Amino acid sequence: MPKIIKFGFIILGLFPITACDSIQKISKSAEIIDTQQITINELKSEVNTLKEEIDDVKQKQGKLELANFIKDFEKIAFLNPGDDGYSPIKFDLGTLTIQLSDVKAYANGSKVNLKFGNPLSSSINGLKTTVQWGQVDEKGIAINETAKSKEFTFTTTLRPGAWTTIPVVLEGVPPEKLGFVRVRDVTHTGIELGR
Repeated sequence: MPKIIKFGFIILGLFPITACDSIQKISKSAEIIDTQQITINELKSEVNTLKEEIDDVKQKQGKLELANFIKDFEKIAFLNPGDDGYSPIKFDLGTLTIQLSDVKAYANGSKVNLKFGNPLSSSINGLKTTVQWGQVDEKGIAINETAKSKEFTFTTTLRPGAWTTIPVVLEGVPPEKLGFVRVRDVTHTGIELGR
């Protein structure tokens, strides 16, 4: 038999072995791909579950922030020069009322009267509060970036069931530029009850 024919038989004899080996490799690759696809689908499901949980947490956080904002909002009195009436402000004993009046030029700023209404049946001593003041824009919104702030401790006792006027100097903003006064963080050092 010529050498070429022998060589051809050898090649043809190896072909089934090589083909079987390739088929086995393809079969194993298909199994690996199927396993990886299952893993990918499981991961996608977990990611979707995590997204839903994150959305739920964000929604709960938003509700909590709104509740805290409303709670904090009740602890702030926002006053505008020239407005009539008063603004209520909550603190640890209940609610006070605050009114802004008698805005006048004073040194390099303004001098105003803060009238505190005490609807409680006890006198309040050592009232302490943070007062912020400044200008407003053309829409009447406070320009917080340039606002001034100062903590005040008042020695005047707030009588029960009455208004108590306390003069306050607001430096750096003259009356013609004073657009708002904000009172917040009201605390006290003590109370007195009638005998």
